[in-house]
Amino acid sequence: MRSLERGRQYESLDAVVARIAYAYGFTNTPVAIPKKYVNTDSDDERDASLSTALLKTAGNLKNAEGVIESPVSLWGSSKGPKKTSLLSFAILATKHPIAHAIVVKAVLAIAERIGFTDLSVSVSSVGDAESKKRFTRELTVFFKKNNETLPQEVRHSAITDPEKAYRALLLSEDPILERAPRRIDYLSESSRKAMLETLSLFESVEIPYTLESTLPAQENVHAELLFAVYGTDQKGNRVRIASGGRFDEFLKESGASTETGVSMSLSVSERVDVSPVHEEPTCFVVHVGDIAKLRAFSVLEELWKSNLLVGQALMADTLRKQMDGARDVGAKTVAIIGQREALDNTVIVRSLVTQIQTTIPFEKLVSHVNRKR
Repeated sequence: MRSLERGRQYESLDAVVARIAYAYGFTNTPVAIPKKYVNTDSDDERDASLSTALLKTAGNLKNAEGVIESPVSLWGSSKGPKKTSLLSFAILATKHPIAHAIVVKAVLAIAERIGFTDLSVSVSSVGDAESKKRFTRELTVFFKKNNETLPQEVRHSAITDPEKAYRALLLSEDPILERAPRRIDYLSESSRKAMLETLSLFESVEIPYTLESTLPAQENVHAELLFAVYGTDQKGNRVRIASGGRFDEFLKESGASTETGVSMSLSVSERVDVSPVHEEPTCFVVHVGDIAKLRAFSVLEELWKSNLLVGQALMADTLRKQMDGARDVGAKTVAIIGQREALDNTVIVRSLVTQIQTTIPFEKLVSHVNRKR
């Protein structure tokens, strides 16, 4: 892979994708997803198929007891049709909203770098088992009242399998959906709380989002939250770039070594040959406290957008684990954000070689790190 150092005028797309993936914690060797997983009827089915194919590889990461103890990040790629590439990102063994933000941020970053503008994330929820029962009950009543106006091909399933009929209407974008019940209106208290926590976090880390009640969910695959990324391409068309969500149902059904995981998959309109980054990061971002963790997203983004290779451990719950992570990857410099720094808009920069540290304004971080290289 071409060097990732700052100053390279023509950085390949392969290198850009690898650097973005690394910045958001996808530091492992990318999984080669077989092409058979992309031969599906719709983009949403393809994205779900890619994510499930990636999640199936998680069994290699379990401990001696057969479980995944702590959050694990995975990513992979596959060749798509007409010289396109397909990328998939996942974080397993956690329900924390921070995992949702990391996966979405990685996808948004790649979408921006390949030329999409005006990016936004649509968010929906299928809820838990209680939520699904509530929605199915309302859906059954709606279909009975509107049976004569339903498309002929879904009338039978509307009676025998309302969820199947609903998915068919979503795929065909039937106008009757404008009058149909909305999933998000029938969420249980637990599912509503889970969605609001994620939306609050998205606001805090500046992820633009809208609520979308008709995002399609795959049966026995998705649980709780659903995501889709939309953007404007270079021709001015508004297109869907990526989709995903929580895959807890799939993980439970497949008997995986963890029952929780979030994943998103996206299509890139040219070939991308991804490979792991073997260089040492220029800087490693460390946070102390919840407020600082949110601020760390901005610090991280500022560094990778300046073509610096940057690492982080946003999923780590202690300072020690983060510092150990920085040393493990050979980082010479760490950017530390505590509560005070988050409020003062400053960053502590520490050399792991000399242990000398200094506090600087956030806007001077990039130039300071470059001088210390």
